[in-house]
Amino acid sequence: MRLKITRLSCKGVITASQLLAERPAAIQHEWRLESLLGRFVEISGGATTAALTCTASLILQAQLVGESAAWVAGGSSIFFPPDFADSGIDLNALPVVRAGNPHKAARAAGHLLRAGSFALVVLDIEDDSRLSQAAQTSLSGLAHHANTALVCLTRRTGFASATGSLVSLRLEADRARLGFDRFRCEYLVVKDKRQGPGWRHQEVCRGTDGLC
Repeated sequence: MRLKITRLSCKGVITASQLLAERPAAIQHEWRLESLLGRFVEISGGATTAALTCTASLILQAQLVGESAAWVAGGSSIFFPPDFADSGIDLNALPVVRAGNPHKAARAAGHLLRAGSFALVVLDIEDDSRLSQAAQTSLSGLAHHANTALVCLTRRTGFASATGSLVSLRLEADRARLGFDRFRCEYLVVKDKRQGPGWRHQEVCRGTDGLC
């Protein structure tokens, strides 16, 4: 079930200083919230997805510099809150909207983007769902206008995107065990309108208690 995957993958972010110490030096600059502002981003993955770990890293980055982030759930499950808290995220500063379905979730994300108060809005949709072209057009324009990173989480792999041509950056997030309590989270960019596809980013992360 998806909730099980959520519990396994979302506690992967350790403290900012530890992450900086363990990242490969050559690629530290490639994955940061600052580079996603104003962009429509899709993060996807299969059974071993690290999408929640990847997104938790962005939320933590926003909070560390005093910016706001919000989460919109378009399905029946969300991240596992204790794991996000252990990652260093302040749950009291992370508003969560339970929209129920992707259509309502897209509308909720639009309201948050229009507010102009968030550096990051996460839109988590169901495995087999797609956003309509009209919704993508609206959300992409709103994210650009508000200079907000709009991150859409899906569970598709390869080029079977749940978003269309309007997405500015699409990546697949995967994880692999390195040893006890350590996992490599790798993000492969399959589409990037600014830099071109093909680049990767890696982070060494601490696993949840069930993965140790």
